Amino acid sequence: MMQTTFDTHVHIWSHDRVRYPMVPGRERPLDHDGDAGHLIALMDEAGVAAALLVQTPWLGEDNRYLVGSMRRYPGRFAALGWLEDPLAADAPDRVARQFAEDGFRGVRLHLTDERVNAGVLDGLASPLFQQARQLGIPVQFLNRTPAHPTILGVARRFPDLTIVVDHLGHPDPAEAPHFASSATFFALAEHPNVYVKVSNHVLHSRQPYPWTDLHDYQRRTIDAFGPRHLMWGSNWPMQSPQPSYVERLEAVRTQLPGLSDDERAWILGRTALSIWTPTGESGVSV
Repeated sequence: MMQTTFDTHVHIWSHDRVRYPMVPGRERPLDHDGDAGHLIALMDEAGVAAALLVQTPWLGEDNRYLVGSMRRYPGRFAALGWLEDPLAADAPDRVARQFAEDGFRGVRLHLTDERVNAGVLDGLASPLFQQARQLGIPVQFLNRTPAHPTILGVARRFPDLTIVVDHLGHPDPAEAPHFASSATFFALAEHPNVYVKVSNHVLHSRQPYPWTDLHDYQRRTIDAFGPRHLMWGSNWPMQSPQPSYVERLEAVRTQLPGLSDDERAWILGRTALSIWTPTGESGVSV
């Protein structure tokens, strides 16, 4: 059976800042090339079939470039939305509109924002979670270790809501090899509705590629959650030009020791395809 590789974490934006303006005060520098065509070329070179577009605060809720890119490259992209205020009374309606009009399949909450984290703890995002559950789409959390109890609470209150945790739960590289503050992250593995992105290695390592000081942590993550709840993501183009797109992939595809062929297949594509179908694609054989 052919292996399908699905990149579950990419950001794109246009060089045309007039047609697709960024939110004032949140602009990204032009040396980060977020062009969709550039990404497709990198994906083709690396043998990556599809990717999940993760909307960014610097584009706010202006999803036109992502929608246009999905139409331009049918079968290559799915997309995840972002909200200016996920705690607002109209947040469920906004998610439903992104689902129906933009074709987005999920929403990302930034628990790094203390107000959002506190609001989720207080139950203010519960209507949003209920809407996501009704639509059958995941809620993804940008997080740091202090926010893991918040995610754990959501997983307990909404056991039938698909939850995605960004970037290996953001382990603190200063805590290697034991990563004591990640204990709650590993407790999330008790909940079958929780999935984790194996991504952003460069941020969590004190070593150069292939970031071998994270190998034990990744093995613990695989053993705890199981490969069917893990999925690779590149976090392109952040930190570009280094590490390269291929290095971000090879860190898992060839450089992570001890992976069985079945574990690798799930982490590199099958898990993602159990949650997302690229727009314009009737189905991808896995």
